[in-house]
Amino acid sequence: MTATPGPEPADAPTIAPAARRSSRAAHAVRRVAAQYSGVGIVLIVLVTYLAITQQNFATWDNVSIILQQQAVLLVVAVGLTFVMIVGGLDLSMGGVLALAGVLTWKFLEWGVPVPLTVVLVTGTGFLLGALVNGMLIARLRLSFLVVTLGTGGAFTALALLITNGQTQSLLSVTGLTVIGTSGIGSLPWIVVISLGLLVVSALVLRYTGFGRMIYATGGNEEAARLAGIDVATVRTVVYGIAACLASVAGVLQAAHLASADPQAGQFVVLEAAAAVLIGGTSFMGGSGTMLGTFLGVLFLGVLSNGLTRLDISAYWNGFITGAVLVFALLIDRLRFRGVR
Repeated sequence: MTATPGPEPADAPTIAPAARRSSRAAHAVRRVAAQYSGVGIVLIVLVTYLAITQQNFATWDNVSIILQQQAVLLVVAVGLTFVMIVGGLDLSMGGVLALAGVLTWKFLEWGVPVPLTVVLVTGTGFLLGALVNGMLIARLRLSFLVVTLGTGGAFTALALLITNGQTQSLLSVTGLTVIGTSGIGSLPWIVVISLGLLVVSALVLRYTGFGRMIYATGGNEEAARLAGIDVATVRTVVYGIAACLASVAGVLQAAHLASADPQAGQFVVLEAAAAVLIGGTSFMGGSGTMLGTFLGVLFLGVLSNGLTRLDISAYWNGFITGAVLVFALLIDRLRFRGVR
């Protein structure tokens, strides 16, 4: 009698990795569902209500309008996400945004080519964030609230001094305004650029060693230091990135509006903080994603668009944004109670 051969020994190793992959995939799905279920459900309910009650809401043209209106806020929120993950807050980003728009106008007035102007303005933003905010906070250990509140006021004052408090027109600079008037298909360049920066930032956080150092520094600074991470340098660079992205936002806003307003960034940090917190980033540091930030920005954009379509006064938009920010802070505190 011929014995029936048993299973090949190689079968077990092929089944086990498949099971492990399936388990990891299921865990990833559960993690994403838990992290984004709150803002996701609210966003779906809001979109569904507006799509049913408001004509032409659920159209590509309206989606494009929302993305265009939120593009500048998205870039600022991406920069703020880096800072909040590392356990800080940058209240100077509005001042940097305003100063960047003014510097854009000034460089162009001096005859500097548009590409070089963009490089100079964004480079200046990075230096201001790293050498001023970053050094004072990371090296001298000063309070990030006090430092960024003070530097934000200084940057805004500098923008007002350069323009004598007047909004400056950029209509004659076609090489810059094209960013706000053309694009790829029906997507303006301002939207394409903001989404591109979002994707790049998400990849940096998820797949680079620097991204892992950011999470480690925000999660437990002492443990990160013992692991050999130069936490002061990480914080310094992060504040530089935030100011650089605020500068990009300033250039995009100047291009979109074809003008440089020295008071353009008055409320942008409040809205950005609300979006980042709604998206699941903790004010305590150590956690957060760019996808969550995008969902938070999208929620605020849909909410603002809906209020306009419902013919509700625009003044309510600021009130609701402030209320959402306080509520998000409360949820964040309850979520992490007892963790640290």
